[in-house]
Amino acid sequence: MAKKNLGDIEDNNKNLGGVSALFNSPSKESSTKEEKQIVQPDEEIVTYPLRLKKSSLKALKILGAQRGVTVRELILSLVEKEYEV
Repeated sequence: MAKKNLGDIEDNNKNLGGVSALFNSPSKESSTKEEKQIVQPDEEIVTYPLRLKKSSLKALKILGAQRGVTVRELILSLVEKEYEV
C-alpha cells in the first residue's frame, strides 16, 4: 500500500505524536545516510540466536557491567579466544 502524505497531522494534537513518521515518506537525506552505513562492513554479518539459562545471563550482565562492556561483546570475545577465530 502506498504511503499517503497527511501533511502536518501532529500539529495541535498531542495524541498523534510520531504519526507523520509512520505515514510520510522518509526524506532523501536520511535514506542516503543509511545507505552509506550499510556499505561499510566488508564481512557479511549473520545473526544467531543464543539460549542461556537465566542465572548465566544474569551473571554475564553483572560481569559486563563491572568491565564496562556488553553481554554480546563478552560472548564474542570468549568465542574468538576459545576457537581462535
